[in-house]
Amino acid sequence: MQPIVTARLLLRPFVPSDLEDVYREIFSDAEVCHFYCGRTRTREQTQEWLHYRIAEWKYSSFGRVAVVLRQTDTLLGFVGLESYVNRFARFKHDPAPIFNEVEVELSFALGKSYWGQGYAFEASQALVRYAFDELKIKRLVGSAALDNPRSAKLQERLGYKVELAADDSGYITILENDIS
Repeated sequence: MQPIVTARLLLRPFVPSDLEDVYREIFSDAEVCHFYCGRTRTREQTQEWLHYRIAEWKYSSFGRVAVVLRQTDTLLGFVGLESYVNRFARFKHDPAPIFNEVEVELSFALGKSYWGQGYAFEASQALVRYAFDELKIKRLVGSAALDNPRSAKLQERLGYKVELAADDSGYITILENDIS
């Protein structure tokens, strides 16, 4: 992946020297982890995560990328595209599927001091364009915990349809690519 430049940000693949910033901004902060991955991680676990994220771009056309403030070269967090077998992203009115499709999810996590400044929206919007325009992905799915309405609101601003999940466990979000 070539880096993506927005008005304020640079989205780029991770490099080994990002370890301390990713650990400090994301994986050592219990509040950020609560919404992103459920629990904090050790520096060693973060290093394993980072090695995986660096390698995934060598073998795939998508993954997670560092979100860097261009003006100061500060790493704010990350945004990413990840494939998974969709067992949960269903609206209440959707019929039960015969099988679970492989879907692509847009995810994001920024350090708490960068919340509420539009960085997650700007980075996510750029990655949605990459997913739809470059990769020709037909739709993106996502979710947000019930206690994280900010995430659901951000996805709604991106154009996602946001509803309660069929099991009322949280919000399910789906963004259709309008290409034919």
